[in-house]
Amino acid sequence: MVMSSQLEQRLLEIYQRLLSRYGPQNWWPADEPFEVVVGAILTQATSWKNVEKAIFNLKKADALRPAACES
Repeated sequence: MVMSSQLEQRLLEIYQRLLSRYGPQNWWPADEPFEVVVGAILTQATSWKNVEKAIFNLKKADALRPAACES
């Protein structure tokens, strides 16, 4: 689904307002945005404990990066 430019701008505006008001919440323990994406997908099907294990193992194997998904 392609998001309209107007909707995208509105969502970014809401995000910036919340960030300005409440500051960073540090609710997701990730080092990079791609890790957040992978973790969010994994949490849909498994417990957080297993997500942590999977992310640890992906990092250890140098596979927690978009290019690693292409092979």
